[in-house]
Amino acid sequence: MLGGRVDERLHGSMRGPRRPKGRRTPREWTPRRKAILAGGVAGVLALAGVVWVVLPEDQVEPRPREYRDVTACLITDRQGVAGEAAAPVWAAMQAASVQTRGQVRYLAVTGEQTPANAQTFVGTLVIGGCSVIVAVQGIAGDAVRSVAAQQSQQQFVVVGGDASGAANVSRVDLSQVEALINERLSGG
Repeated sequence: MLGGRVDERLHGSMRGPRRPKGRRTPREWTPRRKAILAGGVAGVLALAGVVWVVLPEDQVEPRPREYRDVTACLITDRQGVAGEAAAPVWAAMQAASVQTRGQVRYLAVTGEQTPANAQTFVGTLVIGGCSVIVAVQGIAGDAVRSVAAQQSQQQFVVVGGDASGAANVSRVDLSQVEALINERLSGG
């Protein structure tokens, strides 16, 4: 060492460690690295866009509908309100509910499709506090006629069929269902 100079051949460059020829340092932005970065940014933006589109907007929560304390109940066979005879009756009951703010619900008879089995389900609706119980002609209608004799305080409606039954059983045609349910849900 003469005059404070370091021999570069023995100790290397003063600028830092030597690197092999043709290799770049990680700090250099090569076209490949730029493409990878651009792809990553594009992917993140695409994912953010999908999330933004899929997630619901901040909406004002709908207020729950306030119902009056009156309920019309429909008893059906195992097909429920999708059955051919029950579907239009259920639609009429729902329309009456919208007009009167009275509640409507239904109960499908499960198990053996006989009037005797259906009587149990009619009893459930009686205990459940239904203001009026509606049945379509068939096993539900037969069950309603049987239960009506023992439940004189309960109102029953049978859609179609004959007019026989107890005094608390009304027989109506399909065209009269909505008006009758409107009347019963309105307190008339």
